Amino acid sequence: MERESPRVRDRYGRNPLGQNLLLARRLVESGVGFVTVNGWTGPAPGQTGGGPPSSSWDMHGGEMGMGNAFGAGSYGMGWCLPVLDTALSALLTDLDDRGLLESTLVVVIGEFGRTPRINQNGGATPGRQHWPHCYSAILAGSGIQGGAVYGESDKIGAYVKDKPVRPQDLSATVFHALSVPFESRATRDGLSKPLSTGQPILELFE
Repeated sequence: MERESPRVRDRYGRNPLGQNLLLARRLVESGVGFVTVNGWTGPAPGQTGGGPPSSSWDMHGGEMGMGNAFGAGSYGMGWCLPVLDTALSALLTDLDDRGLLESTLVVVIGEFGRTPRINQNGGATPGRQHWPHCYSAILAGSGIQGGAVYGESDKIGAYVKDKPVRPQDLSATVFHALSVPFESRATRDGLSKPLSTGQPILELFE
């Protein structure tokens, strides 16, 4: 990382997420075929601790002692969202400038969403619980058309209103973007199964 200029490191953000995404770009540039980056943004300015390096987006609020989910603390969107915006935009721009974006698929996703209604916790700092029924993902590169939005939730983000995407459809889309036939079969423990039982979302590539 010391081989990167201070200007580039600053552009990604001097926090765990920013520096890890910069390291991810270096890994891709050196030929690594698969990179996973944890979404940990680190402690917000002026705060110590910040939880284990996986909890930035675990925004339960006051009922778990995490502070205001909408504030600027370590578990607040006021801190986490700008960090993600800065780091992710730097990564995509950097990959594009280096001619790597067309051959690299970037996927930003969590494992579930958050309850559409905010828990006020009896006047304590607000937060939200786990919610598996509706959430979003970002895909970029590998032929994905920039700026496209696929699907729609209801007005409070509780349930999918239009064009639902199942996990198997997402995996099929990832394989398609990487030019891997999603219907190919893999064998493990004597059992042959397809890589994905979904269908790729070809609309994203048009």
